[in-house]
Amino acid sequence: MPRALLALGAVLALILLGCDDRPRFRAEPRDARVEDPEERAIQRAIADLAKGGKPEDPEASAAYDQAVHQLVLRGSKIELRVIDTLRSHPDPWVRLGCVEVLTAVATKAAIEHLIAVLDDPEPLVAQRANAALQVLTGQRMIAEAGQQPQEGQLPAVPERAADDLALDAEERLWAQWHAVHKQELKAAWERWWAANRATAVIR
Repeated sequence: MPRALLALGAVLALILLGCDDRPRFRAEPRDARVEDPEERAIQRAIADLAKGGKPEDPEASAAYDQAVHQLVLRGSKIELRVIDTLRSHPDPWVRLGCVEVLTAVATKAAIEHLIAVLDDPEPLVAQRANAALQVLTGQRMIAEAGQQPQEGQLPAVPERAADDLALDAEERLWAQWHAVHKQELKAAWERWWAANRATAVIR
C-alpha cells in the first residue's frame, strides 16, 4: 500500500509540473526590437536634410543633396512618411527637403499638404511648395514675372533690379511678396483643388 501511494504521488507531481505555465528559462534575444535597417536609412536621410541650412559648407550641401536623392529613389512608397515630416518637423530645411522629394514622387495625396505649407513661417519653404504645385498640376496662381495677372491669379513677384547682384536677392523679393500675399496664395490653391480634385492629373 505505501508503495502504491508513493507511485500515485509521483504521478500527481509529474502532472502538476506539466501544468505549470511559468517560463522555463527560454533564451530570448538581447533586444527583441531590433530596428529595421531600411528604417534607419530613412531616418538618417531625413536627419541629413537639416544640413541644407549650411550652404557655405560644401560637405553639408552635398549631404543634403544626397539625402534628397536617396529619398526620391524610394519612390511613392516614401510619400506618406515625407508628408508627415513636412507637416510636423521644426527644422525649415528638413521641410524644404521634403518639398523637393514630393516634387519628384508625389501623388494626389500630397497636393493638399503642399497647399497647407504655402503659409509656412519660412518663406523659402512656401516658395518651393508653390513651385512644386505648379510642376505637379500644370497650374499657376501667380502671374509670371513682368506679366499682368490673368483672372484668378495673384500679382507677379517683383523682379530683381539689374544692379542687385546679391545671391539672396530673389529670396528677399519672394519673402516680401509672401508676407503680403501668403493667405491669398493659399486660398487660391485651395479653391482650385476643391474644384479639380476629382479630375486633376498629377504629372
